[in-house]
Amino acid sequence: MTVVSLFPSATELAAAIGATPAAVSHQCDHPPPVEDRPALTGLIRDLDADPADLDRIAAHDDTYYLDGDRLAAADPDVILTQGVCAVCALDAGLARRAVERLGLDAAVIDVHADDLDDVLANVERVGEAVGRPAAAAALRDDLDARIDAVTDAVPSDDARPRVAVLDWTDPLRHAGLWVPDLIRIAGGEPGIVASGERSRKVDPDELRDFDPEVVVVGPCSADVVEAERAAADLLARAPLDDVAAVRDGRVYAMDGTAYLNRHSHRVVDALEALAAVIRPDRFEGTGEKVRRVDTEPTGTLNGR
Repeated sequence: MTVVSLFPSATELAAAIGATPAAVSHQCDHPPPVEDRPALTGLIRDLDADPADLDRIAAHDDTYYLDGDRLAAADPDVILTQGVCAVCALDAGLARRAVERLGLDAAVIDVHADDLDDVLANVERVGEAVGRPAAAAALRDDLDARIDAVTDAVPSDDARPRVAVLDWTDPLRHAGLWVPDLIRIAGGEPGIVASGERSRKVDPDELRDFDPEVVVVGPCSADVVEAERAAADLLARAPLDDVAAVRDGRVYAMDGTAYLNRHSHRVVDALEALAAVIRPDRFEGTGEKVRRVDTEPTGTLNGR
């Protein structure tokens, strides 16, 4: 069975169950073997350099295009797509349009997720679609066990610190969908965005009113170093000195690309990293996933 994936979360998940895609999107960077696969998508603005490239485009919107020549050459049985965010990656509608235009005999699977339950259900759903149900069931069992371990480590009657997770800093946006679920399981209290609600813009006054005791900054498409810079810029720009997390030095930068903005099996890595900063009394360090941000007025950064 030939599988192609048009966004990173599906690529990661398919590879984890032994069905590494034959072709991927231009954004797919994990696991390392996919970097050598043909890229089926790209940014529309990059076509300006060579208008002749338009002849091979099977579908496009204002941001992304889908390369029809490469898609046809891959001749997929299954195309994994997404419908979570048309800004973040090429969406399912464009994939279906390309399949119809090219006359391909391929199933288009929208690996959608609104909350953590959806993320976990997609493991087995993708496993069935790509012919790897046993491997998917084993992965799901492992993920469930790791989630249970975090849940069991945080007594239900413990006080929960208020937690804000920002997936953009200018303007401020609070992460939604599965992220509030992760906060709660990790021992924190989400309060700005509810589980299943999309990421949304928040006013600095709203953030101050919530007064988070822990702030995690993980901008979309940013690694941990870029997240550090974004957090430092935010602290220098916005009047947040009276926020508990800033006063107490509990502001963290997180690799948003790898852990917060994708809904593959690696959301459980994100859960474990969040648990370590939300409840350091219960969990150990976060490695390279998260770094503490210096909240002193100088704005300098101090890796953790």
